Amino acid sequence: MISFLLTLKRLIKAVFTLMKEPLFRSLLATLFLILLSGTLFYKGIEGWSLLDSFYFAFISLIPTSVSSGLLPLTDLGKWFTMIYLVVGTGVMLMVLIRIGLTVVNFEKSEIEKLRYKKEQKD
Repeated sequence: MISFLLTLKRLIKAVFTLMKEPLFRSLLATLFLILLSGTLFYKGIEGWSLLDSFYFAFISLIPTSVSSGLLPLTDLGKWFTMIYLVVGTGVMLMVLIRIGLTVVNFEKSEIEKLRYKKEQKD
């Protein structure tokens, strides 16, 4: 549990640090618009609930093998999903990569601080 909380702390710190960067803010805005368009499309065309639509729009962009049990049934829904996944997965990966790199940089800086303190003691 402690490990989870420390990891969560690093993640939150990374996101707040990244929010100062215009590139990251534009990536988040783009991701938001992609998720919004997916949610509204699936709600309107497939007739899913708002929560089911958002859930499918979100988890389909995360590069995992999570299955939601939801599948587009209309031809238009299938075509939209193919295009949506190509565009959205790239943006989602960019957001996740930026967060991951920032967390790694935090780790490096903490290691350097520990080395510096150790050298000061010696």
